[in-house]
Amino acid sequence: MDESRWPGVAPDVLRHIAGRLHDAADFVRFHAACKPWRDSRDVPPSSPRTTTQFLPWLLAPADKDSTAPLKLRCIFSRSSYRVPAPPPHPMPRRNWISMANGTAVRYMSVEHLRPSLHDPINGEDITDLPRFLWDEGDPHGIVYGDGTILLYSVHHDDGTARFRAALLRRPGKAKWTLVKRTFEDPTHGVFCVAYHRGKILVTFEATLWHVITPDIGCVSGDVLVPRPPRLPVSFPTCKHLNSYVLESRGELLWVSVDACIYHSSCQGRVCLGPVRSLSLSVHMLQEEPSLPEKMRWVKKDYHSLADRVLFLGSPNSFAIDASQLGGHGGFAFFVYSNSNPFPSEQFGVFKYNLINRKIKFVERLPPGWGYDKCMWLIPHPAISPVQEIATRTLTMATELKQQQTVTSPTRIGHMVRHYEPSITVLVRNLPLPVKSSELQLFIFSNHGKVSHTKIIYYENTKTWQAILTITTVHAHHEEALHVLDGLVLDGCRLEVSLVKEENRRRRHGRVLQE
Repeated sequence: MDESRWPGVAPDVLRHIAGRLHDAADFVRFHAACKPWRDSRDVPPSSPRTTTQFLPWLLAPADKDSTAPLKLRCIFSRSSYRVPAPPPHPMPRRNWISMANGTAVRYMSVEHLRPSLHDPINGEDITDLPRFLWDEGDPHGIVYGDGTILLYSVHHDDGTARFRAALLRRPGKAKWTLVKRTFEDPTHGVFCVAYHRGKILVTFEATLWHVITPDIGCVSGDVLVPRPPRLPVSFPTCKHLNSYVLESRGELLWVSVDACIYHSSCQGRVCLGPVRSLSLSVHMLQEEPSLPEKMRWVKKDYHSLADRVLFLGSPNSFAIDASQLGGHGGFAFFVYSNSNPFPSEQFGVFKYNLINRKIKFVERLPPGWGYDKCMWLIPHPAISPVQEIATRTLTMATELKQQQTVTSPTRIGHMVRHYEPSITVLVRNLPLPVKSSELQLFIFSNHGKVSHTKIIYYENTKTWQAILTITTVHAHHEEALHVLDGLVLDGCRLEVSLVKEENRRRRHGRVLQE
């Protein structure tokens, strides 16, 4: 097809193609190709417009340094992004409040007993909240589809766990309902909380849930819902790692992640060996028809989840219809929060097949992400019309000229692509001859940015080598080398290895291009 005809593709066709781009970055690049493709979003469609469902990104746990940028990672395109830190508030630490369906994240600030929720990415704030007094540290929370807000915190002390929650039920409620409970804190407890059909559910262990009716202030009104006993497992034994809870199609699902591990003797003590496998179990909360308050967890038929994809995180987890992602379902993605005695190389994202019960390691997360649960966040890229961009640019230039300072916390954050620290690699077995531009654009452009290229010719051996400095998109240098090594250029399989600092000055070939 003639390249000059591409800008003339019908808007309906362009929208159909864009609707199949589930990576937010690909969606933005598609509309940045040319002005007609960008304007295709503004042309009235001839048929009902379908909303593109983007693949979720991971948001790193809150950094103790409130000035540090927000860190995001798309595991599907192996891309990292950064958003500047939100403006300072009386509560400097990030109190993540997430939408239950993963469409937004906010942090909370409280001024004069009046809380407000701020979106550090899209700039949308919730400020019309009733006053309340929160003196239990930093709360986290979830905003549900009907507007209900659940805030909570937990403090562990001397074998007990103090649970505090504030519930703002929407629509109709004009004040917060406060809940306080003190529970026995198991040694190997796993904390998880949810709001479902007017009740707060909380657990501190792998076998028991407390169902709290917020309007009943006494503990006697709570309902205990145990988990069905597991089938006996002799070897290897299973250790409960994490619990996740989410709503999907009106059902409340409880997903448990277990690690099957070996035990071995270690100088008279029992030591845990390496992780053999990770497994998931899914239960559904069921109420007795004759006794609404009599609840129980029942095992979920995994085949009923074959048309859904689960994204498990904290404080929220959610499910997406597989048809909206253009692929198959029956999978669950989660981050394995590694800690001793498990091997450090296992820390990262896993994909669990709920149908055949097989697990696949997706990728290691970048350095500095810590070992806490991460949050899944669905990006919503905004494609602005060209005229709006021109007007905004002119406005910003005018404000800069007048030295006006924007201090509002509602300003939209500027998200930028982030590359990991640069590495210097040696490339052998190059075709004869080779150009530095060919290496940069054809081979290495998909794996990062090439900041420096040096091509060396060795007259004694009649061979060519190249030294490149790359800021890679891969989370770890080992992964970058694994991907780069073996790439084929003009029929030659490249040999790529890391160049150490002390070896850079030992190469005596003739530099042809630099």
